[in-house]
Amino acid sequence: MKLNKSAHELLDRYLLAVKRELTGKQREDIAAEIESYLLDLLEERFPKIKEITETQIKEILQEMGAPRKVAAQYSPQRYLIGPRLFPAYFLVLKIVVAAVVGAFTLSTVINSVIGETSTTWLAGLEYFGAIWNGALSAGGSLTLVFALIERFGEGKEIKEIDELQKFKLHDLPDLPVEEKEPSKIGLSIEIALGIIGIAFFTYIQSTGGYVPYFLNPGTGMQLARVFTDNFLQYVPLILALAGLDLTRNMTLLIQGYHNALTNWWQICTQGAHVVLMAFLIKSLPLITLDAFRMIGGADVDFAHLESLANTGIAIGMAVGIVGTSINIIRKVVREIRSPST
Repeated sequence: MKLNKSAHELLDRYLLAVKRELTGKQREDIAAEIESYLLDLLEERFPKIKEITETQIKEILQEMGAPRKVAAQYSPQRYLIGPRLFPAYFLVLKIVVAAVVGAFTLSTVINSVIGETSTTWLAGLEYFGAIWNGALSAGGSLTLVFALIERFGEGKEIKEIDELQKFKLHDLPDLPVEEKEPSKIGLSIEIALGIIGIAFFTYIQSTGGYVPYFLNPGTGMQLARVFTDNFLQYVPLILALAGLDLTRNMTLLIQGYHNALTNWWQICTQGAHVVLMAFLIKSLPLITLDAFRMIGGADVDFAHLESLANTGIAIGMAVGIVGTSINIIRKVVREIRSPST
């Protein structure tokens, strides 16, 4: 007996949802045990079917119930918050802590960009101190609320909790990109964009930061400097990282699957991108509009526009640093817990 592609993906999504509700070192072993039980149940239920379809796996999963409910059976006994409330409590706790961390991170990034922080080490201490206090206060308050619900709601039906326990197939998480077959169309687009990017930055490097422009169709092409020396010093590193990303995408396109090499390759290059963006923020200004002052005339405040443009770039890269760092952490944790072959 085997599962077709859609059935196998649905089973993997269900197991992923269960693992996300489990804690401790045995989460992989528990997930493997549940998978083995499900496969045995499928073989017992459909002994004459050679290939299991998505419809048949849906029937079995509906009988199993919500991943939170299944995971709660393998969780250690909770004394302050019981097994009925703990999945909901843990879900809300993760949301609240993530919101606190995100809010303080965004606040720190904005203060760093507009220059309201003192020294780097002092800003770092303030950041981690604020996160610790905020997360501890929010977590403590939430725990107290759920403990009171557990104490005074024992034996009572709580509609919202029962709704949370209901199993809906469309709520299952999508499989990580690393577990899916790479999209040839997506990779082809990324490769094309990578080639265009390499050509553009190579041209910028050769012209010393100048870009062509046309005032009107009747005049010839002219050059105006847009990129500063602060930016140009990092162009070789940008080209190197673009080349690594391009090579990885071509490797995925040829071999047709993700493995440990391509996953760690991406983690390392993303880490390098974070470092690069941090150095670029420290090297502001990255672009200049001096060459356009003669074109636009005295009515346009190009100095203000230049300041706004560089600030916007800095904020965009700061947001990119936060998002990429979170993505790196998730990928590293995944590779450590479930190493790719």
